[in-house]
Amino acid sequence: MKKAIKQLPTFAARTYRGGKVMRAFLGLGETEDDFYPEDWISSFTEAKNKNYVPAEGLTRVLFEGKEALLTDCVTAEDFGEGRDDSGVLIKFIDSAERLGIQVHPTKAYAREYFDSSYGKTECWHILAPREDAAEPPCVYLGFKENVTKESWKELFDKQDIEGMLGSLHRFEVAPGDTILVCGGTPHAIGAENFLLEIQEPSDYTMRVEKTTLAGEELTPKQIHYGVGEEAMLDCFDYTPHTREEIMKMFFLKPKKTTYGTEMLVDYNDTPCFALEKTSGGTHSFEFPHFVTVVTTKAGGKLLCAGEEHVLRAGDKFFIPAKAAFTLEDATALICYPPKK
Repeated sequence: MKKAIKQLPTFAARTYRGGKVMRAFLGLGETEDDFYPEDWISSFTEAKNKNYVPAEGLTRVLFEGKEALLTDCVTAEDFGEGRDDSGVLIKFIDSAERLGIQVHPTKAYAREYFDSSYGKTECWHILAPREDAAEPPCVYLGFKENVTKESWKELFDKQDIEGMLGSLHRFEVAPGDTILVCGGTPHAIGAENFLLEIQEPSDYTMRVEKTTLAGEELTPKQIHYGVGEEAMLDCFDYTPHTREEIMKMFFLKPKKTTYGTEMLVDYNDTPCFALEKTSGGTHSFEFPHFVTVVTTKAGGKLLCAGEEHVLRAGDKFFIPAKAAFTLEDATALICYPPKK
């Protein structure tokens, strides 16, 4: 019988500071913020950092009593539905400081410039603000009505960071908010956020800030991955939007299911992934494809293949295709792969 594979914390280096709240949430004790602010979940994607570290970002798991990489424990049969890869990447993100202003490729851009079948549409589900937050957490999303490609390039050439931030809509966010960010959409995650991100399995991030908040100068590779600044600027969707349009397009409202859960993201919102939330009760599932279960609160159980897992906050499980499982009294997120 196919069993649930329990995942271990898998931290990846980034250009921004954070991680203290995340590690406390995962039960790893009191630590300080550093440059490992993300935990990569069900990841078959290597991190694209300044210095390449083999297997960085590939999820570590407990498999048959031993520590291993998830990539070494899963077959195409486990993905299900004739899939040959996962098609998705999930992360915990804990930002002590604002992330750099950025954009991710659409599928078309990724095919043209990176020979990749995946862009990087993503979605943020806000979990909690930091208790010591100096200000309410926020995100920046979408160009304002007066922005053009020419005005954006001028701000980029001058490295006018305040001008670039001022060109984006700023939204305060709260626990439970679910925000879709399509490829091509300019954005930045603000300081003091702790969230779960589900996205296409890509680590391509096009950046317009040439220096990090910590004062480190980024290399051209970190800014545009070798495509050049002009092509990097072409990655942005320059369609202007009002705040109301951005709210309607990207801030998703949960949808109740007939069996008592909530769909935070469904395939009508994007074919790239889906996200379902359970909040107590008993719910049994069996899918023709794999899913990932992530708990956001301690309590309850996961039952699969005759095994019982007592759940803690931040537990993560890869559930193979056609593996029946039950969640009892669990507060959890079920992360789906792309629509077939």
